Amino acid sequence: MKKVLNIIAAAAAMVLIVGTGSPVNAADKTLKIELISKGETHQFWQAVKKGAEQQAAKMNATIHFQGPANETMIDKQLEMLDAAIALKPDAIGYAALGTTQSVTHLKAANKAGIPVYMFDTAASCPGALGTASDCALGVAYTDSKAAGKLAADKMAALVGSAGKVLVVGHSQTNQTGIDRRDGFINQMNSKYKGIKLLTTQYAEGGDALKAQEIVSAALVANPDLKGIYATNEGISIGAGQAFKAAKLANGKVKLIGFDSGKQQIANIKSGLQSGAITQNPIGIGAKTVEALVNYVRNKTVPKTLIDTGFYYYDKKNIAAPEIVADLYE
Repeated sequence: MKKVLNIIAAAAAMVLIVGTGSPVNAADKTLKIELISKGETHQFWQAVKKGAEQQAAKMNATIHFQGPANETMIDKQLEMLDAAIALKPDAIGYAALGTTQSVTHLKAANKAGIPVYMFDTAASCPGALGTASDCALGVAYTDSKAAGKLAADKMAALVGSAGKVLVVGHSQTNQTGIDRRDGFINQMNSKYKGIKLLTTQYAEGGDALKAQEIVSAALVANPDLKGIYATNEGISIGAGQAFKAAKLANGKVKLIGFDSGKQQIANIKSGLQSGAITQNPIGIGAKTVEALVNYVRNKTVPKTLIDTGFYYYDKKNIAAPEIVADLYE
């Protein structure tokens, strides 16, 4: 009888452990992760989503990926972030549209016990990122200033370190846009004195039609224009459309863009566009999910900064394995 009672007691204890969420149960649980991006329309964000989904499938997690219709809709993105927090997911990934607007919202997630890891662009969280932060654990990103600097070096080589160059930016408010612009401009001003930078213009959110208008006007106003640096996919596509409309001979005005996508790749292969900086969007998505799942499952603290890298590519190296791995269509 005593033996039977011991067996029953052991079984009851096991039920209690499982029912109260033991470490084993937590490890087996399918985690739910909310990912709030800066947009959904550009192919870059679809590549980030793909990387996140692939990594989640490997780690017994599911993701819900969303972003506003364009990258100027900060208020809409913050609504999405608040809605995600209200769902009480296991973790949140967040790409900041503005530098400061999201901080109080991220602190609310922290107060609710939801870990946050940022991707692509970090909010200006007060203090250091990490486990002691009440804002976010860290960010998976591209070093945008370094990428802008590389674009400047490539542009200078293309135009012979002399002549007029125009920068067309996609944002004056999010850190990615600021850093891509400043990395390029600072390198030009410090190293290439023969190059005259025209006043930077903006097609906010990477609006291709607005970028086309800006570049078309610049070509008319500056018939001696030597180069254009476009800071994201939409700007690059719009600049290419302006070249086509003006019936420019390939290479007359050099165009260096950012990211990839079907149209940019086609323009580079045809010679209409000189080259571009590619990020690793699939890697950005994957590293964000990996950092969050490992932290939730076993409290493995992620690096506060995960640099996912970048390359310059053009017609000559576009088929190189390291480049192909980072292109998306």
